[in-house]
Amino acid sequence: RVAAAASYAVWGWGDNWYGQTDVPVAAQSGVTAIAAGGAHTVALKNDGSVVGWGDNSAGQTTVPSDLSGVIAIAAGDYHTVALKKDGSVVAWGYNAEGQTTVPVAAQSGVTAIAAGGGFTVALKTDGAVVAWGSLDQKTGPAGCGGGRAVAGG
Repeated sequence: RVAAAASYAVWGWGDNWYGQTDVPVAAQSGVTAIAAGGAHTVALKNDGSVVGWGDNSAGQTTVPSDLSGVIAIAAGDYHTVALKKDGSVVAWGYNAEGQTTVPVAAQSGVTAIAAGGGFTVALKTDGAVVAWGSLDQKTGPAGCGGGRAVAGG
């Protein structure tokens, strides 16, 4: 469990088998958003950078060194996703089900992201939903246009 404080710091509590509640110094100030995966945590900083900690068995907390300009983050069980201000999506970590292989449709024009166990979902500027990873249904329901938000679980 994690929470972002009004002071832009992160608090962590609960099970800590993988260090997921041991908030690193880099996430103790300037944090604007947080996301928790299976046993890892990521924080978005006000400068557009991302900090990850906890279980890194699949590289899910190893933030790409060239990642910048991030405006949103999401976390699945063993993967992490970032939305950049240019509307592109970057994902890293476990990819056995394709959850970090960003499809062409989600490489631009994305306004929101979400992640679940082994999948990722993106909302496009036109309201279309793009999904990839361990999903039986990789497109939204018929007539699913004009979307305003996406969520994973």
